[in-house]
Amino acid sequence: SNIQQVDLTTNSFDADFYVWLRWSNPDIDPTAGIEIMNVYQGWALTTTPVYDKPQRQSDGSLLWLARYQGSFNAPLSLADYPFQKQTLKIVIEDGEKNTGRIVYEPDNDPVGLDPHITLTGYNLGQPRIEFGANTYESSFGEVGATREDRTYTRIVVKIPVSAPATSGIVKIILPIIIVLVASGLGLVIPATYVDSKVNVPITALIALVAMHFVVSASLPQVGYLLMIDVVYLLAYATVTTMLAGAVVSAWTLKLRGEDEATALQRRFLVWANAAFLLSLAAVLVLYLR
Repeated sequence: SNIQQVDLTTNSFDADFYVWLRWSNPDIDPTAGIEIMNVYQGWALTTTPVYDKPQRQSDGSLLWLARYQGSFNAPLSLADYPFQKQTLKIVIEDGEKNTGRIVYEPDNDPVGLDPHITLTGYNLGQPRIEFGANTYESSFGEVGATREDRTYTRIVVKIPVSAPATSGIVKIILPIIIVLVASGLGLVIPATYVDSKVNVPITALIALVAMHFVVSASLPQVGYLLMIDVVYLLAYATVTTMLAGAVVSAWTLKLRGEDEATALQRRFLVWANAAFLLSLAAVLVLYLR
């Protein structure tokens, strides 16, 4: 019914949802063993039964309904940041009775999403629910426990979320392109203005480093290379190429004259931009495929 936030630094999210169980055998109580397996902060988990006791239905079955509120752990990947796609998971298991005694089966329309739910910074997809079993490798000290004794029924609810592409383009990619355009303007300056041609790409390089630092500071430290890191590395290489073009054109001006220097710096501008655009397209295809 609600997802308050997704915390990339702790690989967790806050959610509010309902769970129901319906069964026919009055001699069993499946509510006693139901457990949320991926709780992030156990002390903050709130379980509120809607009924004081299971309600008997018109077909003779018993219905139990409860509301859960808390933080839940879900591995989140930042590899394709800022165009990230995540899957939020809620894992439910019977922690007392193995599959020989309790098995979860889907009801009609077993999972649904409140049509009015919103999540800041993300688009919500259609949730999915998977029914299965989980076998523990440990016997937890039980003498003579078999593999069947260690197999428990399990439900996994998956909620896909994705960051809007427009936001990532406008807030992160577009500023990089603007800085590269500003750096490229340095190679359009007449060849005789050597100081200006060199200062423009140097200033652009400093700006890119500052922008990269701000983006990195807002993300958790990970052991792999993010897509945005690769894009910034390409931007660094492009600006450095433009700086090299300014330096080479300065020497060409001294040795061969202004016309040769102007033609050379324009070639540098075309090559650098073409290489950046092709490399950027390759990175997007690699990370977003």
